[in-house]
Amino acid sequence: MPIVPRIYTWRRELVPTDQVFMAGGTSVDGGMTLGGALVQSPEPGGRATLIMGFGLLARRANLAASWTYSRAMNGAVFSIPIRCTDQLVDRKGLLPPATDGIPWSEGQPWGNGENWGWNPTAPLVASAGRGTVEVVTDLSAYGPVLQVGHVIGFSVDGVDSAHIVMDIDYDGDTATIAIQPPLRRAVTEDVRLRFRPSMLATCRNPAEFAAPFGLGRFTRPGSARFVEALI
Repeated sequence: MPIVPRIYTWRRELVPTDQVFMAGGTSVDGGMTLGGALVQSPEPGGRATLIMGFGLLARRANLAASWTYSRAMNGAVFSIPIRCTDQLVDRKGLLPPATDGIPWSEGQPWGNGENWGWNPTAPLVASAGRGTVEVVTDLSAYGPVLQVGHVIGFSVDGVDSAHIVMDIDYDGDTATIAIQPPLRRAVTEDVRLRFRPSMLATCRNPAEFAAPFGLGRFTRPGSARFVEALI
């Protein structure tokens, strides 16, 4: 029976100023030969990467930062919402309801004006198996809002994943979407495509992410590189 690590929700107080999600390549660093040549090892589908930048955090975020630095140093798996990037479908195209969800922190939304709880979705037209790089969805509620380069996602059995739209073909309101990385879990027609996805990831540079508390009061996390956790 596989061991499923604990998944930690990203602390709301640690609001990034910017994010970029990348689908990853088809290889990973494999080290260096005795002759000094760099080599790579294949990794089918690659793993997604999320890079986040931060500004100076308000003092009320200090304890959350302290906790997150330590968790990151110990290889914790975080569920991180992807919000502060232009890789998402513009909210104007998603017809947000009158109540847009709950604020991110201290009554304030994310830097892009969106709240934490708003989660627009679309139904799938067909099931798709693990490792699949194509999904079909019904966009009749929104129209042809998805384009190549947008980031979408799914949540299956409490496990979040995010994917880049690599290609898309419309047949009326039905969109056939090529994605990367591949699906990590099979999806059924009961699973909905998320326009505001989250991803499960571990920090690859915790030493650079962690930052001292200036004057014992303020911290500005370094640029953080999170890599998809395959669970």
